[in-house]
Amino acid sequence: MPKQLQGQARTDGGRTSLGITVQESLLPAPVDLAKFKEIDPSIVAWMMQYADKEQETRIKAQEADIKLEQDDMAAKMKAQEAAINFDMERVAVTKSEHGIVKTSLWLAFLTAVLFIGLSALLIFLGQNVTGTVFGGVALVLCVQAFLKFGSNRKR
Repeated sequence: MPKQLQGQARTDGGRTSLGITVQESLLPAPVDLAKFKEIDPSIVAWMMQYADKEQETRIKAQEADIKLEQDDMAAKMKAQEAAINFDMERVAVTKSEHGIVKTSLWLAFLTAVLFIGLSALLIFLGQNVTGTVFGGVALVLCVQAFLKFGSNRKR
């Protein structure tokens, strides 16, 4: 069945009408088929066979396009899923590293408090030089450990 498209355009101040006929059917109009049949009676059967083959080809092409779109969507979904899994793994690693770092800092702090407490105990027991040296060395080691941790963390 032919489809009529109409349009209007203005040229040089006048009006011009344009008409375009687009045929959506695979077969010619019935009037044209009758004319073809007058020329050759077997041509209509050939046209029918040709139209059937062309329709099958169009259907196969549409099915192939749909299959390609489905495959493309599946590939995109798989890529997004992989990206999400990668992000989840990265977050899990970051959380576990954060837990290790936090625990290490607490242990270093407790060690510093313990060494300073032992130093104070030595000074209280009359070992002034030993307590002072022990406390000083412990303080220097703890400060060095915290500074080293800070420089590693920035990298």
